[in-house]
Amino acid sequence: MIEFHNVHKEYHTRRGINHVLRGADISILAGEKVGILGRNGAGKSTTIRLLSGSELPTSGIIKRSMSVSWPLAFGGAFQGALTGRDNAKCISRIYGRKIEDTIGFVQDFAELGVYFDEPVRNYSSGMAARLAFAISMSIEFDCFLIDEIVHVGDHRFHEKCQIELFEKRADRSLVIVSHSEDFVRQHCDRAYVLKDGKLLSFKHIDDAIDFHIESLHKPRDTMSQDATHAMIHDANDQYCLGPDSLAREGIPKGRIEPLVIPPSSLFPDCQHDAWLYLPANYDGLSALPLMIFEDGWLFLAEDGGWQVPTVLDNLIADGGVPKMAALFIESGKPRRPGGLAEEQRSLEYDSVGGDYAEFLLAEVLPIVRQLAVLSDDPSDRGIAGYSSGGICAFNAAWHRPDAFGKVFSACGSFVDIRGGGCYPERIRNTPAKPLRVFLQEGARAKLGGKFSGLDWPAGNRAMARALAMQNYAYQFVMGEGDHSHHHGAAILPDALRWLWREHGDISG
Repeated sequence: MIEFHNVHKEYHTRRGINHVLRGADISILAGEKVGILGRNGAGKSTTIRLLSGSELPTSGIIKRSMSVSWPLAFGGAFQGALTGRDNAKCISRIYGRKIEDTIGFVQDFAELGVYFDEPVRNYSSGMAARLAFAISMSIEFDCFLIDEIVHVGDHRFHEKCQIELFEKRADRSLVIVSHSEDFVRQHCDRAYVLKDGKLLSFKHIDDAIDFHIESLHKPRDTMSQDATHAMIHDANDQYCLGPDSLAREGIPKGRIEPLVIPPSSLFPDCQHDAWLYLPANYDGLSALPLMIFEDGWLFLAEDGGWQVPTVLDNLIADGGVPKMAALFIESGKPRRPGGLAEEQRSLEYDSVGGDYAEFLLAEVLPIVRQLAVLSDDPSDRGIAGYSSGGICAFNAAWHRPDAFGKVFSACGSFVDIRGGGCYPERIRNTPAKPLRVFLQEGARAKLGGKFSGLDWPAGNRAMARALAMQNYAYQFVMGEGDHSHHHGAAILPDALRWLWREHGDISG
């Protein structure tokens, strides 16, 4: 059983105290399905967090005599620097579940492929939701919390989630917070309506829904001005994929070829996964320009945030970029016992020496040349990455401008990780190299943990000042978001047009 007794919850804001719950009472029995309805800002998500125990009440009593999940598909508890596999291990230990059982179930259910062994901070929101849902299903809670409808992944995956939750766990308690009256009606036995900080109980679902709908059409006099001002705006919400990043009918589609990268002499005991995009109707004889994307699966994934193959299809068709190949390559996955993928990624991407550029040129591009003829002109070569991949892209071009002439860096880690903060000074003290550089950053970009105190926006501003001082061809776009892909992905088509603008209109 879960019970609230006279629960109050307050938040202190710059405009005063926001009273979200004002003496709320609730009772949820074992096996019961309960809905919670309420208008935006009423406190539904706050109630879910209090039920889960992730927040404590300001006053009042909360009793739990059954285990309660976190909100399904919520990935906020993940450690972004750890891989999906390592996050699953940590959560498995916390809940006393056998690690091998958890890993097997989560890997199979989440369908993340190679991304299961990538840092979670590189996941799209859909990938993180699938991982969170899978981990939730791997632990047998007595009560599952659902904050909004469980829409995870495509239609097939969504159906799988519905079966796993509502059919296989039909004997468990459910608490469902949703704006969808039909969803609550379909899955709940009874419901509460959250209004004026109180949880109003209704025995019959239809009575609760009728009251909720009626209250939506009344003036919002009862909602305090403080609550209105306390609603948090996510600065990333303004950035979304535009038409150049969405699949179009009638546009010729390129194809993706998986590559087998042999063991590296520069980075031994590691496996490097890679894929090659070849443009539509490629004849296999013409020399193609090439873009390389570090953390390749992040940019390649069909359900990811970047949609690079679709962007290339559209821009090639429109003449915004030349017909080109694109290499998507992952950092090394250690084969040795105890090797951590995140440490290997940092070694390859954050190091400011020339090894990674030589790895690409000597050990990877020969494999690409087995499938495509590549131009050797450095102005026909671009390299791109996000976060550590961003500094990696610049580093490769800096050391080998004879091989890479264009750089796209999103949230590049020009900070003191393996010496990455050195580049502004190096740029100022070195004759300009024949590079074209596009930098993107978010004004709110920051990381915690061992990276706490490092200033990503300042690092990128310093890069832009140094490039300007040396008269480089560069662009620097500072968005309002954080250390995430949203802004970079939204402007990627325009960034690519700028990087390749000297090629003119080459459509057809």
